[in-house]
Amino acid sequence: NNNNNHDKHRQTFFAVHPHGAFCIGWSLLFTCPTLHRVRFCFSPTLFASPFFRLFSRSLGKPVSASRSSVNSYLANGEDVALPPGGFEEATLTDATIDRVFVRKRYGFVRLCLKYGVAIRPVFVFGEGRLFWNVQGGWKTRLKCNRWGVPTILVWGRWFFPLLPRKGVRLLIVVGRPLILPKVEGEPTKEEVDRWHERYIGELKRIYEDFKVEGYGEEVGKSAKLEIW
Repeated sequence: NNNNNHDKHRQTFFAVHPHGAFCIGWSLLFTCPTLHRVRFCFSPTLFASPFFRLFSRSLGKPVSASRSSVNSYLANGEDVALPPGGFEEATLTDATIDRVFVRKRYGFVRLCLKYGVAIRPVFVFGEGRLFWNVQGGWKTRLKCNRWGVPTILVWGRWFFPLLPRKGVRLLIVVGRPLILPKVEGEPTKEEVDRWHERYIGELKRIYEDFKVEGYGEEVGKSAKLEIW
């Protein structure tokens, strides 16, 4: 999406999907020069590593994804990028099915209503196809995720599982901005629900509009997005 002039004058929350095994698309966005002003929010556990902070700060503006930190950046008028699906979305990664974990993710919508921040859904076509991931046991695995425990078991290339599979093309699509009002006081459940549904609607739209471009005619025409 090339609508950068609009972004320069409107505070924006970029919500990136899917998380994937290792957030490869997210990493590409993090190093994109046109997004140099955006605060990219990383897992507090990962951000606690001094080696990670030193390396990542040489490439962009990494920050912690803790609730208090994100609240502070939005309150200060900064643009923020975050994969709201978190560990759960990583767990659901599949090399043949696109899944996002967003049905119960209301926090970022509530914050954006509180500060009047626009939300732009971002979808990385091909992210899930970079690695195979063991499927099933969702109830137990997702429960572990709530305690901050990753439950993925992935492999890419046969000779080195941590390398992504060959021949997978990524297409990153930034959706239209949802212009949220600034709500006085705390947003109501009805307000959060309404904008959350609009967010999911825009996410579905960019998936349907770009899936053939992302995956080719044969695969794209039958591709479906699962909303968890």
